[in-house]
Amino acid sequence: MRYVEGAVLTESGFIGGYVGFESGIVREIGRGRVRSTLARGIIVPTFVNAHTHIADYGVPFDPALSLEETVAPPYGLKHRVLNETPREVLSLSMKSLTERMFHRGTSRFIDFREGGIEGAHQLAELPKDRCAGIILGRPRGLDFDEKEMSCLLKVVDGIGLSSVSDWDPNIIADLAAFVRSRNKLFAIHASERVRENLDRILDLKPSFLVHMTMASSDDLATLAQENIPVVVCPRSNLLFGKMPPLKDMIEAGVTLALGTDNAMFSVPDMFCEMEFAGRLLRYQGMKDISCVVDMAVSNGRKLLNRKLAIGIEPDSPCDFMVVGTKNGDAATNLVLRSAADDPKLICIGKKVWRTNR
Repeated sequence: MRYVEGAVLTESGFIGGYVGFESGIVREIGRGRVRSTLARGIIVPTFVNAHTHIADYGVPFDPALSLEETVAPPYGLKHRVLNETPREVLSLSMKSLTERMFHRGTSRFIDFREGGIEGAHQLAELPKDRCAGIILGRPRGLDFDEKEMSCLLKVVDGIGLSSVSDWDPNIIADLAAFVRSRNKLFAIHASERVRENLDRILDLKPSFLVHMTMASSDDLATLAQENIPVVVCPRSNLLFGKMPPLKDMIEAGVTLALGTDNAMFSVPDMFCEMEFAGRLLRYQGMKDISCVVDMAVSNGRKLLNRKLAIGIEPDSPCDFMVVGTKNGDAATNLVLRSAADDPKLICIGKKVWRTNR
């Protein structure tokens, strides 16, 4: 049996204790100390980055452009550059970025992958033993071709679309129904630049929404009632002059997960995103920011219909990291006082990676 020791995140919150594991399974969690440990610190499940566009890492960001000019299909800056980028260059860029995410504590990321079937294949070919991509692809154009979608759904975990404002209502309704009939995830950007009709969006029966920056209080109440999760990306939103109503979302009872959004202008660093979300919540008047840990750790897993892992529990597969500790509250330290170079050990399944820190 091997052990790590420190502030352990469990279903009941953080406890001072240890985690014992062997053969890729957590065998024991206890309070107190053990004689020998691999690492000491804050012990939490690895992060799930719930919204990325990692292929965009190689696109040069132009701050003079609006959000629509930068990312809107089919002629936004990112789409023009990606169409001109050689396949091997794009693949190497994505692979290097997944390595960076892993060393910063992220084991899974949910990627809205453009480029149709070819774009999905590029992401699917990346190694999954460290940082695994959950691929939400999309068709090449703004139309529904059943043959294309059937081939695409053999590669991806689901479909992730741009705003409903980009789509013909009948086409997007047929596409969403087709995806649901294949029991795949269906997600969509919503109310990012302007408020969009939530009834129209919910008619598509999405698995989750991304952004909802411009949501009204009625929108939030509806999302909580319908149990539709939202992925928030506050760093990305603020870059374009928007501020997600995180406090209102939480108080309304909306399940929130955290994502870093577009790698063109936001490095996929969940420590940085947590800190930003925590400071934004403080600015909006919320004193207890421990909920940000759930946004980064457990709520992304809920989007994937996995075990609702709030913390580390006995008999569960190893999927945790040890982050350098500081004096004080563990959740506050994780959100506000930790950085990308703080992970000391990452354990996924039977594999353990240790840093020199």
